[in-house]
Amino acid sequence: MNDLDLLRRKLASSCRVLAKEGHADGTAGHVSARIDSETFLMKPSGFGLEEIGPDDLVILNLEGQKMEGKRKPHNEIPIHSEIYRVRPDVGCIIHTHPFYSITFAATGQELRPISHHASRFWPGVAHYPTGELIVNKEQGEKVAACLGDRNAVFLRNHGIAVTGASVEDACLAAVYLEKACRMQLMLINYSNYYYASDEESAEFGKRFSKPSRSLSHWNYYLRKWGEESFEK
Repeated sequence: MNDLDLLRRKLASSCRVLAKEGHADGTAGHVSARIDSETFLMKPSGFGLEEIGPDDLVILNLEGQKMEGKRKPHNEIPIHSEIYRVRPDVGCIIHTHPFYSITFAATGQELRPISHHASRFWPGVAHYPTGELIVNKEQGEKVAACLGDRNAVFLRNHGIAVTGASVEDACLAAVYLEKACRMQLMLINYSNYYYASDEESAEFGKRFSKPSRSLSHWNYYLRKWGEESFEK
């Protein structure tokens, strides 16, 4: 199996895992993975996350042009292309509409490190201030600028955009963000609750995002949902 085929299989598996972990929203939502500095794989339009197989994915360039694939791309390509353009450290981007993340973002509150899941996003998640669809280069540039060097951004009244160095890293981050938002929403009516300090959060975040730990958790979710293993 060549590297591109492996990437296709991992990205398709991540789509199905995300669907089963609360990120499905009809045919909305899309996941991409960088192939090289100029091209990336992306989930197509018209299909739910849970329906995606390796052959459904399309290849696009940073100008949003389809280079390969039988399916139609989503119209929110600029979320992906413009983040990839300015973030060479990013290998995968996830844009979904998870229930708790959208609900939490509508409060305007900052995500607090109540758990290790939230510490994964220290020093916090950025807030993009409108619910518009990101369908052109200018909008994509604004999202990328809002994200900055962080791992995730709330697209207010719309969804989330989460990044990772790899498919497994980004998939786990999206799962963790939904868990973290759900936890904080459960405390929304409490005037006081405990959360980790900046120093603790930085340390927890480093530990929680170590490649060895991410790989272990990724393999767990693959087993949990009956996906193939990519372990050698």
